[in-house]
Amino acid sequence: MRWIENQHDINSVSLLCRELSVSKILSKCILSRDIDEPEKASFFLNPKLSHFTNPFEIKDMEKAVDRICLAIEKKQNVLIIGDYDVDGITSTVIIIKCLTKFGNLPHHVIPKRQLEGYGLSEKVIKRGLETGKIDLVIALDCGTNSKKEADYLKQKGIDLIIVDHHQSKEKLPTHGILVNPHLSENKGEPWRFLCTAGLTFKVVHGILKKLRNTGNETALNTSPKEYLGLSGLGTIADLVSLKKENRIIASFGLRYLTEKSGIGLQELIKEAKINSTHLESEDVAFKIAPRINACGRLDIPEVAISLLLETERDKCQVLAKKVSNYNEQRKSIEANLSDEALKQANDIYSNLPAVIAAGEGHAWNPGVVGIVAGKLANTLGKPCIVLAKSGSEYKGSGRGIDGVNLMQILSSCEHLLTHWGGHPAAVGLSVSEANLEDFKKSFVEIIKEQTNGILPERSILIDTTISEGDLHESLVNDLNRLSPFG
Repeated sequence: MRWIENQHDINSVSLLCRELSVSKILSKCILSRDIDEPEKASFFLNPKLSHFTNPFEIKDMEKAVDRICLAIEKKQNVLIIGDYDVDGITSTVIIIKCLTKFGNLPHHVIPKRQLEGYGLSEKVIKRGLETGKIDLVIALDCGTNSKKEADYLKQKGIDLIIVDHHQSKEKLPTHGILVNPHLSENKGEPWRFLCTAGLTFKVVHGILKKLRNTGNETALNTSPKEYLGLSGLGTIADLVSLKKENRIIASFGLRYLTEKSGIGLQELIKEAKINSTHLESEDVAFKIAPRINACGRLDIPEVAISLLLETERDKCQVLAKKVSNYNEQRKSIEANLSDEALKQANDIYSNLPAVIAAGEGHAWNPGVVGIVAGKLANTLGKPCIVLAKSGSEYKGSGRGIDGVNLMQILSSCEHLLTHWGGHPAAVGLSVSEANLEDFKKSFVEIIKEQTNGILPERSILIDTTISEGDLHESLVNDLNRLSPFG
């Protein structure tokens, strides 16, 4: 792997050093994050709640807030459908807590990976509608690519709000209100790269602003800070860039995670043996998030929801232990799947520019394929897809490398897929058993054509080089000012 040192304009380095009274090393680290103005750099180093922008700047946010407030006012039946990862689960809990505070007790369902697939599927909608008459569905961390399902809800006479940060790959739903920053032109807004937990925080902020204007006592006595811990948890877990409003959410989220996010998280933090008085982003990324994610990976996401909503400490302690046990099961399954997938990669794809490992049986759990795909891509330096058989289909995830856009690759062979979506570097997909071999060939061939069979050289961009003389306590203090780390 080649190390490439970021090159910085010496005048820009000196400007930040002078205006912010920081070292050259810290100045270079700030510049590496595309921040070259002293005022913006000061905001980055010292994030404040006052730096949040008006939530109604986001396209269609006001429409979504108005519709939710109408549901509160009219005591309508609301169904929340959230994704099964930490981003989706925390977003779901945020909305449930907010609506409950205003006297609306929403129903909720989280998709089961193996039975219902990802996101706003017709299967999960039908399961949700079994809870009774529904007036409004709120889809969280999914729905942008669910036009057919949106039309299904329209036929049922049910309103729809989609709060999501996934990119669109086809015609957008024409029914419903879509709150998704990626559906409008990128103008560098502070909220542009919020994950769904961040967007959901903005939704709640909008609800509080609107209801405060009407003199609503509950809104006047409720602080948005109550929801920052859960939003920060989802933000750090979803690996979005921790700049601008993401940085505010992550910073204050860590501060409020124990204090304001409920007994369930307090007990999970204890169970994970984390020092709750000084939470770091690593605690979330490596100890808290994997435990919550394990529930979704093993098709029991409701356990995580129950833990985050429970208010009785005894029950929270039991649920926290369950969640930790599920994470241990996930680790065991992941280790076995990693071994089998790596064997296929070495036996079949060693001379090819991509890997598609597929299998069935106990080791091949669809819930852990994303982790394994990520490890393979990182180890082998090539795009990797891992697929596990589920019924008559193979479902899985793909992870890419710099210079290869997986969304573009999958769009070129979408005729072989039953479902797909995601981001340029991370995708989810389903392929029928009948199309599996054709898909494998097509995927590899398209990457061959786009790269001429030569993958981009693996490299890492470093902020700066330090000398032995720089290694002292003040350097550690400087680097700590860059936290929370993503």
